Amino acid sequence: MKSCIAPGTLLATLAIAVPSLASPSPIVIASGPVAGFAYPLAGEICRLYEQETNGRGHCSVAVTDGSVDDVKRLRDGGADLAIVQSDVVADAAGSTGAFAGTKPFPELRAVTGFYGQILTILVKGDGPVKSVDDLKGKRVAVGEPGAPDPLFGDFLDGLGWSKADLGGLVEMPRADQVGALCSGGVAAVALTAPHPNGFVRGALATCGATMLDLSGPAIDTAVAQHPAYAPAKLELGVYGGGSHVLQSFGTRAVLVTTAKLDDDIVKNLLKAVIDHAAALRAAHPAFAGLDEASLSSPSGLGADRHPAAARYLSNGKGDAAANGG
Repeated sequence: MKSCIAPGTLLATLAIAVPSLASPSPIVIASGPVAGFAYPLAGEICRLYEQETNGRGHCSVAVTDGSVDDVKRLRDGGADLAIVQSDVVADAAGSTGAFAGTKPFPELRAVTGFYGQILTILVKGDGPVKSVDDLKGKRVAVGEPGAPDPLFGDFLDGLGWSKADLGGLVEMPRADQVGALCSGGVAAVALTAPHPNGFVRGALATCGATMLDLSGPAIDTAVAQHPAYAPAKLELGVYGGGSHVLQSFGTRAVLVTTAKLDDDIVKNLLKAVIDHAAALRAAHPAFAGLDEASLSSPSGLGADRHPAAARYLSNGKGDAAANGG
C-alpha cells in the first residue's frame, strides 16, 4: 500500500531539511577618516565578506572622525562594526581615557586585530645612541606639547627607569622634531605610529636616522600590564632597509562590534579575512605583516572576543594555509 504525504507536510519537511538561504542583514563598518589606514582596510574587509557570502551579504564603509567617533556610533547603532585602536577599545569598555565620566560599554567585542601602532624610537645613525641603554642621560623628544607619548612612558616603566634616568623629556611640535634630532638638540625621537610612515621616512632621509630595536623584558612587562598592547615587529623592508626586523610593541587596529551582532556574520567576516590574508597584505603596505597567526592572536585586542569569533578560532577553522591564505 502506497503511503501518502499531505502536500503541506512535505513542504514543512523540506523547510526543515534545506538550510535557509535568506540574505544576512546589511552591515556598516565605521572606518575613521579617508586618509587613515583603517579606511582601505575596511573596504577590503567588506569586499572579502561579500565574496565569502557569495554576494548575499552586503557591506559598506562609513567615514568617521576616528576611533572615539567609531565607538560612539557602535553604541548608538549607527554602525555594526568599527576599526578602533585597541587602547580606545579598552578605554570605552572601562570608562577611562577619552570616555572618562561616561557609562562603561561592556558589550564591546573584538572580532580580530590587524596592523599595529608601534612604539618607534628614532636616533641619528652616526649619533651616540646605539641601543636602548644609551638613552640614559639623553634628551628625548616625546611628543607634541601637552601630549607626551604614553607608550614611551610605559616602556620606561618596563625598563625600571624613571624620567630622572634621561637627560630630559622634551615636548615639541612634530614638525620641529626631525630638525632637533639632526642638529643634536635631542638624541632621540619617540613616537607611536603605523608603518610605513611619512614622518619616519622623512627622518631616515634627512639626516641618516635609524630606529632602535627595543627587544627585551621591558616589552613583556608593558604588554603584561596593558591588555591593549601587543608585541610588534617593525620590518625595515617597508623603508627599503632590507629584511632586518626590529622588536617593539604597540596598540592594534581592531575590528570590533557588540555582543548582539549575528554569529554567522561574525564567523563569515573572520573566515573571510583569515582565509584571504594574502589579499589583505596586497591591499596596503601597512598590512604586509598580516597572516593567520597575527589575525588569530589574542594579544592587544582591548576587549573580549565575540563568542562566534572565539568558537571559530577554537575549532581550528582559521587555517589560512589550507585555504590558500
